[in-house]
Amino acid sequence: MSGPRSLRFAPGQFYGGARLTYASHGIVVTHRVADREPDEVLTHTHGDAHFILISGGDYVSIAEGRPAERYPVLVYNPPGTTHRDHFKQGRGSYFAVSLEAAKAETAGDEIALPDGPIYLSEMVQFAIAMRVAKCCAVQPGGLTLDALCHELLGSMDRLAQRVDPKPPSWLDRAVELLRDRYLEDLTIANVADGIGVHAVHLARSFRRHFRCSPGEFTRFCRLERAAGMLTRSDISLSEIALESGFGDQSQFTRAFRPGYGHCAGRISARGGCETLWRRYVSK
Repeated sequence: MSGPRSLRFAPGQFYGGARLTYASHGIVVTHRVADREPDEVLTHTHGDAHFILISGGDYVSIAEGRPAERYPVLVYNPPGTTHRDHFKQGRGSYFAVSLEAAKAETAGDEIALPDGPIYLSEMVQFAIAMRVAKCCAVQPGGLTLDALCHELLGSMDRLAQRVDPKPPSWLDRAVELLRDRYLEDLTIANVADGIGVHAVHLARSFRRHFRCSPGEFTRFCRLERAAGMLTRSDISLSEIALESGFGDQSQFTRAFRPGYGHCAGRISARGGCETLWRRYVSK
């Protein structure tokens, strides 16, 4: 007689109460707090690929390669993972980054992803995961989240080859495409298809050579446009936000101060934008 079947979790479904959520382009990021004892966590199966970034508590996982104590805990679970990962004593919090199965499958066409649950132990992986987690609060736009998740997938490539220190010529085409279409709701696949490379390859190379992601660069372009419009007193902040490609005024104001000057074009524009911020926004 067979044992009980495990629960089947829908994409983006996890144990724990959700405190923050941001979803875009088949990716759902949530910050969750454990809400049950360990023996109340039942064996379950995830149909989606996902990352778990622990923000508090002692996490128990079936993943391989557990890092040393006090090391940041970041786990990758491929599609179809069956487990009952939980927090000791039922107390803890975490960010869950759920990717629709097609994203992991498409990435697997280009890179060698892990076959089973695994702890990620490189600090660059943790740094990318922290940027993804920040999307919950900042909600910077779909391309930013999409590109970061492809970076994170690319960081797990088991067969990664030595890269040429010189930027490939197609990166210039990627920048031109982003500059021309920064007001559109692009995905990393849109940009990659437009220049004829794989999305994971684009995300990794863009960060490596430009020190920012395609999404961060696009956000800078929008902020640059908004900064110019702020000098015209006859335009409201809500109009500026919409005409600059932001969803609303709230999203624009959250992005303006920390985002402007972050990547390409860091040149002395920061001082001018800070003055504009104090005059038009921070009241």
